[in-house]
Amino acid sequence: MNATKRPFAATLQAVLVVWMLVSIVLLGQQASMQLYQIGLISLVVSAISQIAVGNIPPTANFKRSALLYIWFIFLVVVIFAVSIALAPWLASLGR
Repeated sequence: MNATKRPFAATLQAVLVVWMLVSIVLLGQQASMQLYQIGLISLVVSAISQIAVGNIPPTANFKRSALLYIWFIFLVVVIFAVSIALAPWLASLGR
C-alpha cells in the first residue's frame, strides 16, 4: 500500500470546518445555556482561526503553517484593533 500523506494545512482546514459545524450545533440546541455559551465562544474562535488558516496554502507543512498562522492572526488582530479605534471617529463624520 502506497498511501500518500495529507499535508498539515489541508488537515487543519478540515478540522476547523468540523469544529465550526459542531459550534453551530451547540448554538442551535435549546437544552443548556452553558452549551450555548460554549458554542458561541467556540464559533468566534474557530471563525477567526479559519480566516487565518484559509489563507495558508493547503500544501504547507507544519512549520510553514504555524508561521503563517501566527502572521495572519497578528494581521487580523491589528485590523480589528484599528477598526475599533477608528469607528467613533468615522461615526462622528456622519453627524
